[in-house]
Amino acid sequence: MKFSVNQEKLFTCLQSLIGVVPTKSTFPVLTNILIEANNNKLKLSATDLEIAAVTQIDAQTAGNGSITVPAKQFFEIIKQLPPLNIDLDVNGNKVSIKCDRSRFNIIGLPKEDFPKIPEISKEKSVKLSSGILQNIIKKTLFAVSTDSSRPDLCGVFLQMSGDKLKVVTTDAHRLAMLETMIPPISQNSELLLSPKGLNIVNRMLPGSDTEITLRFDDSYSQFSFDDTQVYARHIEGPYRDYEKAIPKNNKKTLTVNVDLLTAAVRRVAILSDTFTHQIRLSLKADSIELSSQTVDIGEARETIAAVFKGEEMEIGYNASYLLDIIKNVDSEEMVCSLNTSLSAALINPAKQAEDYNLMYLLMPIRLPE
Repeated sequence: MKFSVNQEKLFTCLQSLIGVVPTKSTFPVLTNILIEANNNKLKLSATDLEIAAVTQIDAQTAGNGSITVPAKQFFEIIKQLPPLNIDLDVNGNKVSIKCDRSRFNIIGLPKEDFPKIPEISKEKSVKLSSGILQNIIKKTLFAVSTDSSRPDLCGVFLQMSGDKLKVVTTDAHRLAMLETMIPPISQNSELLLSPKGLNIVNRMLPGSDTEITLRFDDSYSQFSFDDTQVYARHIEGPYRDYEKAIPKNNKKTLTVNVDLLTAAVRRVAILSDTFTHQIRLSLKADSIELSSQTVDIGEARETIAAVFKGEEMEIGYNASYLLDIIKNVDSEEMVCSLNTSLSAALINPAKQAEDYNLMYLLMPIRLPE
């Protein structure tokens, strides 16, 4: 098998696939990338058994064939070559790489050793724009738990009903929820996906707006666009009943400028406790006083303008969690609905985006007496 391919095209392709490849594995072939040449097309595949990605690029092929090559070394070789055509010659398990005056020889493994790419059976499907998917990833994934003892919270929950898609993530300290419209589906469906799978999709999306077809069965989801497919194994559920955590009686409202609050939180957080990152918010009719204190280091205090409707109160938050939320509010102002200093707050943009609605929930930290 011989083929010639443009260095820039191949490098771009490998750059998106390399994130799928595990750095270590008890199965050596999983640290390889599968290369298949057929009819002037080059198909490249990578998998870690949970996520798989397949993409195609144009190439000049002389004969059909396949080989798997060590992903890290192959990627670094292609990365360092000049933007010219690269010639590859596969003879058995030996791969010869030539470009300009550079020559490399690496050892591969046969295709037969490579795991089979998943197939979607009894598929259901829905179409999404790449813009919506990128907003889902940007505005919800930060709230996914990293606690492996709670596997359902380590996933991204997709709930499809009629013409609505609801995406929910939570780590029990905060919750993110994005709702958007989709083409109507005949059967309500729920998926629990890994953040890694969605991040791989995001990495492989082209710069321009693209239509994505999401196909799924009971075990896998497939994101398909252009000449690329990403497969993600579902996390076993069920997802916990997040709706019970959303308060219904938050009558107090705080309206504040997002940029003003972001800057104040960042400054005051400098002297917050290094473990809890706690800051105190004192809410008054026309202002918020933010403060923090760390024993043996010092304290910080700042007051900004705001509109608070309700009885004056003080509440504590993890500054890092609060910043994660407010930096994703795409509105000049945000509205925070509150009840007590020990109950969850709901945070919404004062003006929602045209193609989706956002809602965040944030649990407070008990203030010291």
